[in-house]
Amino acid sequence: MRKKTKKQNKIVRYLKVAKRNLKKLTRKKVKLWFKKNLRQHPFILGFLFISWVDAALIKRSFTVKYIWRVIFFHVALFLIWVVLVSVSNLLKDNHKVKWYLRKRFVFLSLIVFPPLGAIFLWSGSKFKRATKITLTIIFGVLFIWTQLHYYNRYEKLAKKAPFERIIDMIAKPKKKVHLKIAGREALSGLSLMAAAPQDVKDRLPVSDIVSRCSPGVVSIKTKDKYGKEIGMGSGFLISSDGLIVTNFHVMESAHRAEVNVGDKIYREVYFVKGLPEFDIAVIKINSSDLPYLNLGNSDSLVDGQFIVVLGSPWGFEHSVSNGIVSAMRSKGSVKIIQMTAPVSPGSSGGPVLNEFGEVVGITTLASFFMAQNLNFAVPVNYLSKILKESP
Repeated sequence: MRKKTKKQNKIVRYLKVAKRNLKKLTRKKVKLWFKKNLRQHPFILGFLFISWVDAALIKRSFTVKYIWRVIFFHVALFLIWVVLVSVSNLLKDNHKVKWYLRKRFVFLSLIVFPPLGAIFLWSGSKFKRATKITLTIIFGVLFIWTQLHYYNRYEKLAKKAPFERIIDMIAKPKKKVHLKIAGREALSGLSLMAAAPQDVKDRLPVSDIVSRCSPGVVSIKTKDKYGKEIGMGSGFLISSDGLIVTNFHVMESAHRAEVNVGDKIYREVYFVKGLPEFDIAVIKINSSDLPYLNLGNSDSLVDGQFIVVLGSPWGFEHSVSNGIVSAMRSKGSVKIIQMTAPVSPGSSGGPVLNEFGEVVGITTLASFFMAQNLNFAVPVNYLSKILKESP
């Protein structure tokens, strides 16, 4: 209790001293304080000047239309300068080196956040003057380069058309799959039947599509080499002996995987083949007489066509959503299905079915950052391509 009382008394004493000093403030003293600190902290001024130039260049604050933004920005810069200078002065200690002014901590601060490190560096650390100048220049340049680098990347991303961003997200480099590789015979018995013409097929209600196709949809959990779960997704069977199609990003980095088919869990999962640039992967479980889905022709899809999506969003197995094909997007040889059927994490790799219960697409992503009802799937014909190329 005595220690606590001493600390409280100390705080009260500091507050009284601060109050007394504030009463003694005059215009002359304030002017001297600013004059002294303007000379004493050139690195803080330099940092704020860089911020000012950056804001001017990217035109975030300097617009005639929004004059209040300009005023607010300059007031904020001034207040930041006062705070930084005050903190810098408080950190000075002529008697002993505090923990935050020790060389190791200062150097670490320069690496993590150079502006803060520079304040520590010039506020009582025991570095030599030449070392302070050198470190300030090195880490200052590094900080500026980093900011410009990320700003340029943001600018490139912002200038891209929305469809180009989607293509980049789907085709981005994928990490390696570490599952055991299935032998060549895994695809030897697979026969891809050509989809029957639409005029000889019966359109099915959603309930019939779900009852027929849902048994062939699987949920997938992936694990790292330590057995820790790292991801989840959906997939669908394309053969009775256990060939499964899913997204490549569902399987990347996986050392092990578990596949749920109905009530049965398969822990021996093999990697067969992948097409990372289209986010497609084929895996296999060893079984027989499994229910599987028929592949349709994604080239026959038209805008406004009815579709059904099956999957396991957020781990909720056998979930159903429906919608329409918003548009068939293409850039060069790349085609993407844009649809209104909702997609959530865990749905990735699930089948997109047409009104005949045939797989016409593979769910890949939802664009949460742009707008609602922007969901995308990879055309199933890309899958047919890599399966036909197999020996």
